[in-house]
Amino acid sequence: MTDAGGLRGERSRGDSDATENGATADGVGATATEGEADGDDTGGPAWFSRALAASGAFTGALVVGTAALAFTSAGRSPGSVVLGLVGPLCAVWAYGVVLAWVARTDLPREHHARLAGWLVVGVIPLVVGAVVMQAYSAAVGALDSFSPAAAGGWACGGVVFGAAVGIVDVRVRMRTAEAEEATARYEQLVEVLTVLNRVLRHDVRNDLTVIAGYLDHARREGDDDIVEYLDGIEARTDRIERLSDHARLAENAVLGDDAVEGTTDLTLVAERVAGTIARDFPAASVSVHTEVEDAEALVPGHDLLESALHNVVENAVEHADNEAPTVDVTVRVRPAGAVCDGARPRLPGGAAADSVVEVVVADDGPGFPDRERTVLEEGGEDALESSSGMGLWVVHWIVDAVGGATVVEDRDSGGSVVILRFPLVGDE
Repeated sequence: MTDAGGLRGERSRGDSDATENGATADGVGATATEGEADGDDTGGPAWFSRALAASGAFTGALVVGTAALAFTSAGRSPGSVVLGLVGPLCAVWAYGVVLAWVARTDLPREHHARLAGWLVVGVIPLVVGAVVMQAYSAAVGALDSFSPAAAGGWACGGVVFGAAVGIVDVRVRMRTAEAEEATARYEQLVEVLTVLNRVLRHDVRNDLTVIAGYLDHARREGDDDIVEYLDGIEARTDRIERLSDHARLAENAVLGDDAVEGTTDLTLVAERVAGTIARDFPAASVSVHTEVEDAEALVPGHDLLESALHNVVENAVEHADNEAPTVDVTVRVRPAGAVCDGARPRLPGGAAADSVVEVVVADDGPGFPDRERTVLEEGGEDALESSSGMGLWVVHWIVDAVGGATVVEDRDSGGSVVILRFPLVGDE
């Protein structure tokens, strides 16, 4: 029994080995077939193709023929022979440069034929020019007879011309193709993210509506002992809803089609935000002060500016370490030269603003953690440690969209100061 089992095992392993060998052979055959189908198998390096070989043969024949003419032309002299060899040497050098560039860049083979074609086509205009010039010179009596050696030298110069044009042409085409591919990937990514964002927000809001209904039913029908737990659930659902709003603002700020147009009076925006916060957080004290003389605090218009300021004030209220937080909002106009921290706003078009409008939000909370400060001042997804910083990240993008800047400072009396700085429009 053991011997039979061993024989069966050996036979199975043999069959397996045969199958693997057959598969390997098939793979080699398939590779060979693919290489034959390409039509570029020259038996040389992987970067060398039949197209380059053909252009090399053409260049070699041109070089040999021109050199032969330089040595056999009538009335030759050592100087004329040396001059006659300049063109062939330049052609050899140009072809060598092409091969070195192809090998160094690992140029895809679909570009080899175009590059090789330029090496040949580049000869035509220079040969035609040489013939026309000699014909004209003969017509005016400046040349006794046609010089094939000179025409050959010009033809060799055409190889240099074709190599230069071919390399530039292929590089431009490759970079254009890469840019088109990157653009297509970006558009696809934007489409996917937009769809996911909208679908997820839609589903989240639907689920939150259902949860809110269950919470109301539980409050009416449930025991008083679970009220505390219901309050916790409701707080979490409110937080998820705010995150959904932040996701919508992020989509509009980064991917939105709304262009910056018109102007916005930040004094009116600050007053509306203070009213909204007072309604949503009755225990909070939010005051608005203005330091604007004989002018409106007009900045480049954007539909999301009010949302940006609302997020900053709401963040100050929510993260306060007392039950009755105080937030002071000041709108002021300052000369751009008075800005000392380097965060100088720019007008639409890129020009630096002469004056700036600042919205200063000062709170008495615990201050900003370094990571959230980075999110607000610099943006970037790397600084986002959790979803709690998404609202601040959105603020940065909205302010940046209108040419503004964001600065975070520590308050002397405790708390933090967030400065949203915008270019003043109409300052002439």
